[in-house]
Amino acid sequence: MAEWKYYRIDMDLMGRMTQLPDSQKMFGALVHRFSETYSSVQATQMVDKIKGGAMPLALSNMLPRGYLPAPHTELIHQLSVDGQGNKKMYQALKRRSYVKSGQLAELMREPSRASDLYPYAHIEFTQQIHASIDSKRYNLPGLDPNLYSVPEVIVKEVTQEGKQEQTICEFSLYLAMEECPEGDLLLKMLELARAEGKTFILGPRGSQGLNTFTVTQIQEESSVTSNQTGYYLNLGMLLPKNIDFDRSSLKLFTSERRPYNPPGGWDTGNSGKFISFIEAGSIVYAPTGIECAGHSIQSPFHPRDIVFGSALLYPLSEREGD
Repeated sequence: MAEWKYYRIDMDLMGRMTQLPDSQKMFGALVHRFSETYSSVQATQMVDKIKGGAMPLALSNMLPRGYLPAPHTELIHQLSVDGQGNKKMYQALKRRSYVKSGQLAELMREPSRASDLYPYAHIEFTQQIHASIDSKRYNLPGLDPNLYSVPEVIVKEVTQEGKQEQTICEFSLYLAMEECPEGDLLLKMLELARAEGKTFILGPRGSQGLNTFTVTQIQEESSVTSNQTGYYLNLGMLLPKNIDFDRSSLKLFTSERRPYNPPGGWDTGNSGKFISFIEAGSIVYAPTGIECAGHSIQSPFHPRDIVFGSALLYPLSEREGD
């Protein structure tokens, strides 16, 4: 089995955002740009290979640069087992949404010291207030003269206790795959976007300047043996295929998979269909390695589409209590 190559794609936020893109959103954006750069036929062929396993590929969520999601479920479990947990410790852990990779092993050895861990990053949820143009005054039919709010997500870094928090605008996407012709084209597409300064709109309201990113750097990381048994930190939205549930520490995210039609809104005729993913920050034990840990499935709504579930897994050198 060939080794996977890891790549870090650095992307800068150009403004503000309503959501932090997950691995599914990133996959859709990459396939869309792949289709624009080459052709829809080549994009369809690539998606078919990914779904069938002929092109192993994994993606992370968009992450604050230099940070990894904290494994909250595992850490809270450790505190509970050790009898050390209290409200203050739990609050300190929850606030640390992301930690530096070099801090991860230390945090897992001693989760009770989370309140002493700096720097860290956390997510703040707020609202943006917008005002639409008065259609009567400016004779522009179709625009309601209303105030409305838009949800906003702000990622902030805390470098030291008592210090002012800094807004993070630099993010990274991690990609892992085996070498293949389609993979080479995917990397060339990203490099072209970087060189030409093309933007990626990774969420709604792109016309208002929201959720817009640019690629600033593409860097190859160390290769990882994809068939190595062990513990991994999940960095994306994982649909499990071959993991050991008993030895994993998981948090699930369940969503209703209804297609969205812009003119009519959510399709009410397809309600009641749900799918659960393993969230980023979960610890996964992969008995046959990362290549077989997750997979993608056919969309129940559009046979040509897939639900991407091959999240990137970050190898853990050690795990508390194992």
